[in-house]
Amino acid sequence: MHRTNRGRLSPIEGLSRTAGSAAMIGGVMGVILAPIMVMVKYLTGWSVIPEPVWIDVVTPAVAALFAFATPVRLWVVYGSLYTTALLLMFAGQVALAIQIRTRTGRVQPKGLWLVLFGLLLVILGDAVHTATWHQNGLTVPTPGTNPLANTAYAVHMMGMNVVMLGSLMTGISALRSKLFAPWLAWLFILVFPSAVLMSLTLLPTTPSGGLWLFSVMMVALGDSLRSSRLYWRGKCLPE
Repeated sequence: MHRTNRGRLSPIEGLSRTAGSAAMIGGVMGVILAPIMVMVKYLTGWSVIPEPVWIDVVTPAVAALFAFATPVRLWVVYGSLYTTALLLMFAGQVALAIQIRTRTGRVQPKGLWLVLFGLLLVILGDAVHTATWHQNGLTVPTPGTNPLANTAYAVHMMGMNVVMLGSLMTGISALRSKLFAPWLAWLFILVFPSAVLMSLTLLPTTPSGGLWLFSVMMVALGDSLRSSRLYWRGKCLPE
């Protein structure tokens, strides 16, 4: 491990553990908030995609989560919490990039740069859209007459596409170079098809539904960062 002469954690290891904790918290938040956001979305009257069958079963059991505000306000509250989750997951991805930079001398795979850039777009766009989409009296979270909200929505959707592409590139490159353990590389790869499938079927909302598997991956990645062990080149390399 990278430690000081007195046995203390090095700055890199300390950063990894802190970011790992943040990533795990953000990932858990993302996993939990995704179905909540879907339920709230249908409470607003949104019906572009037929309501998933699980909603009728689950909603009555968690009715208390929706009793304190109107559907519009619920979307703002839970959407803001999801933006926080994204920020925590972004911290984990930054820590991963730093770990790789420390070990190999450069940030790789190149797709990881796209993941980071895409997440920034998603965070910015989702935060602004969550705060502004309803300001002109809109009651359904879809593009409306607010130019700022519409622009933010487009930015966050662009970011989603970049994250999906970057994740796919990162996973494929990591498998070829054996940079990550196979489980992590495959999770990166599956983010793309999972995002498409989830957002059209079980969790039809973005970014939370589309990034559900990404959130799961961040819990696992965060645990690896916390334990100060990352896996690549077929070995578990201690920090």
